Amino acid sequence: MSDLETPRFYLVFAESADENALMENFDAIRLREDMFIVYASMTRSEVYHAVRDLTDPNALMAAPLAAHPKFRGLAPGALKWLKQRSND
Repeated sequence: MSDLETPRFYLVFAESADENALMENFDAIRLREDMFIVYASMTRSEVYHAVRDLTDPNALMAAPLAAHPKFRGLAPGALKWLKQRSND
């Protein structure tokens, strides 16, 4: 783990990943197939490597988000999940 104390949001694309492993090991929400937001006190590199090692994806991307994104047509409850964590 890193010295990063404040959790941040990461947009994660993990093609054909083990979704159960991702959801069991991270505070995360599935936006749609292969796309997640992870909320973690980790660096981008730590998120990337942890997701890679735990879920064995075919393709992977992890990108930090400066704020929660605006979106439409994604998983029900995703915006509520983001707002709850933004207020912590």
